[in-house]
Amino acid sequence: MKKSPVIIKSIEIVYLFIIGSVQYWGTLIRSGLIYGFVDAALSVLVFLQENNMYTPTNLNTKQKTGEGMPFKKRFSFIWTGLLSICLANYFFIEMGSSQYVAGPMLVASVTLFSFYHVFLVLSISIYSNKKEVQDKKWLYAYTVDYMIRKPFRSLFILLLTLSMIGMAYFNLIVFVFFVPSFFWLFVQKGLQVK
Repeated sequence: MKKSPVIIKSIEIVYLFIIGSVQYWGTLIRSGLIYGFVDAALSVLVFLQENNMYTPTNLNTKQKTGEGMPFKKRFSFIWTGLLSICLANYFFIEMGSSQYVAGPMLVASVTLFSFYHVFLVLSISIYSNKKEVQDKKWLYAYTVDYMIRKPFRSLFILLLTLSMIGMAYFNLIVFVFFVPSFFWLFVQKGLQVK
């Protein structure tokens, strides 16, 4: 009979991951898909913190709503645009277009998207973990400095992203219902940004 609390706790954790992921996708859709990556990420981080999945410093009200993060809509738009360019180049190659043109464009766009994705994930993580972002205009400069000084943490985010993309390829249902919560929890636990 002692095993039943472990089973119940496991079911509760799975339930929280599913609810967090559904909240992520709902926020992404409510924000208009193109402008919603940062809002959705912050909503999952707040949800995980409120349910004691991880314990960073307390997010204030502006951070909970995402209002305090500067240029969040622009950065989400750029992220979506770069992802669209990567997918368009991939489809050009798949349709049999000239690989001499589309191949290098795909490599360049994937490289640019990878750097930008790591930058944006680190920015969100740093923003959500700081007690007080003293001067918000320096948040992104601090993020670039962090990427350069700690390249293995940037590599961690890139490998985590690739593993989550692999999960989407093999099992889309698990990707939709678990990956957003797992991804942001692993980012927060793995980085421990100070």
